[in-house]
Amino acid sequence: MQYAAYTIQNNRIVLCRLYGMGEAVFIPGMIEGRPVEVLADHLLASEMTAMYPSGGMRLACLEGDDWNLADTGEQGLSLNELEKDAVKGSAVRSVRIPEGVRQIGNYAFYGLYELREVSFPSTIRQIGWGMFNGCRKVGRLEFHIGDECTATTPPILQEVLDSVPNETEVIVNRGNAQAYRLRFPQYYEEGKENTPARIIEIIYHGTGRQYRNCFLHRELQFDMYDELFPLAAAQEDPVTNVHLIIDRLTSGPAPKEDALARYIDYLRLEYAVMIDEIIKDRECDPVPVLTVLNNLDYFTSMIVDSSIQIASGAGCPQAVSFLMELRGRSMSHIRKSRYEL
Repeated sequence: MQYAAYTIQNNRIVLCRLYGMGEAVFIPGMIEGRPVEVLADHLLASEMTAMYPSGGMRLACLEGDDWNLADTGEQGLSLNELEKDAVKGSAVRSVRIPEGVRQIGNYAFYGLYELREVSFPSTIRQIGWGMFNGCRKVGRLEFHIGDECTATTPPILQEVLDSVPNETEVIVNRGNAQAYRLRFPQYYEEGKENTPARIIEIIYHGTGRQYRNCFLHRELQFDMYDELFPLAAAQEDPVTNVHLIIDRLTSGPAPKEDALARYIDYLRLEYAVMIDEIIKDRECDPVPVLTVLNNLDYFTSMIVDSSIQIASGAGCPQAVSFLMELRGRSMSHIRKSRYEL
């Protein structure tokens, strides 16, 4: 049985604790017919928040698709007894927050060492401190924007990214369609002391900090993002850069001509990494990405031939078929040109 501990403040449901869920956590959207609007401090942390005394708590249980007030007297339940089944720590790999939630408290996901991805609704307007402290594996953040919203950037995107130093892929959806996806490299910071002056200087390693500063009044600036690539090309791993470029070329507004040229030149240099990473993702058809690259005049005869060998060795028939057809069209064009001469 799944349970949720909550309290009601100012006529709002504040969710404080979850019990009995697996590694994929779905935050309740409604309890007792009321929308859940606030996720409390330390919601999934190792210990429950002390802000809400247990005496003021209510307990709901999941019955079918609905969360209803639990009869704790009949079942002999208490929060202390349920704590052994609390959702926390290494048991959690993904969290999905429903529409209607407007606020996330401090350290809500603290210590979720195996957490990989989180989905945020369009209604979120405020997040607390240290939300992802101790979450060393977060690598995918999904955001939603309402159809009626004119902005292109979720209002909390920059704040959330600032709390995740890991390499992270951001996916932004408008309604039911994907608007864009972007890769943000990792970074870490180091304090260096100027001993005579007793001044601590913060030094950032990696380009992730610069990429997280590509915002103006909370709006993501794609041109600023593109202009940073020479730094990433010099400092980041080719795998990271290839994913960064692919995400950028296949979604969102088109890069300007000079930025596009830099991206294509880099992919030509790292063509083996590019084709290998495309076909590694077995959940996605590689053909749409290859089609975009072909439309951008990326392929050379050498890249096509080498890519066929890599895709064939990896057992990816979709990529092999596309590349073989591309090579056939190229050879046909060459034969036709020679005949006309």
